[in-house]
Amino acid sequence: MKHNITSNLAKIIIIFPLLLLLGCGTDKKEEAIKFFKRGNYKLKDREYEEAIHWYGEAIIKNPDFADIYNNRGLAYQKSDKLEKALEDYNKALEVDAKFWEAYYNRAELFFALGNFKASLQDLTKIAKVYKDSSFYFVSLGNTKTQLNDLSGATADYERAILLNPKNADAYTNHGYLYFQQNNYPLAQIDFEKALAINPKQDFALNNLAFILGEKGQYKEALVLVDKAIFLKPAQPYYLNNKGYILLQLGQLEPAKEAIEHSLRIEGNNAFALRNLGLYYTKKGDTQKAQELLTKAKAINPAISFGQK
Repeated sequence: MKHNITSNLAKIIIIFPLLLLLGCGTDKKEEAIKFFKRGNYKLKDREYEEAIHWYGEAIIKNPDFADIYNNRGLAYQKSDKLEKALEDYNKALEVDAKFWEAYYNRAELFFALGNFKASLQDLTKIAKVYKDSSFYFVSLGNTKTQLNDLSGATADYERAILLNPKNADAYTNHGYLYFQQNNYPLAQIDFEKALAINPKQDFALNNLAFILGEKGQYKEALVLVDKAIFLKPAQPYYLNNKGYILLQLGQLEPAKEAIEHSLRIEGNNAFALRNLGLYYTKKGDTQKAQELLTKAKAINPAISFGQK
């Protein structure tokens, strides 16, 4: 069960605000500026297709305006058109090799694409520029975590907290590293600090629910995991976590529903398959339980019914 939660770091706990550039040089053509500003308004309003349209119009008027490519890249990224976003960030940097915001945005995109080495390269290029940015160090820590540089990641998260003690993401991710090491008391402290700053930290809510479950505080854990699912209804690891907690509370049918929901979203989740097997064990169907455990072991050979 712990694996199901912590494996989601890259998707849940990375919450850095992308940079929006509203200004432009006085030498830019007025038409390009007008369309660029329209695009910015649409981007801020989350009307991404409209934003992309107006940035395209601005580019027609002035193809050498790096800010336009950067912001259109943001709109593409928000629309899950990641390859197009990468093309625009590359173009922005081709036009202006010192466009630090575009390096940052491209680093975040590389992270989303799973290219962590490229993400680290871009973040390293802008280290001096962002030396006082708490959120920069969160991004740097996230990337190092994925590259298994846990001591480096720990230092980055601690630097982020030093720069901004109200950075909930930094506490959440710092707590994740303790969580990964089974140091649940210190992880719990960090998650609680994160939630005191931002009660909508779904990753912290779910991990804290797991920790309470480890203590046998299943009712309290259920409250927290329900809050996490309210914030991210289709997060399969949260749903599976809820299913496991419900199994421990003896609420077998709601548990089965939550686990099966998790498997419909991500069918190769070994811990969800194992937990569904636990359900059938409790129902007395040992044959079905063994079938599910066999499937789970095919994905993760180390898994067993004895694990939490």
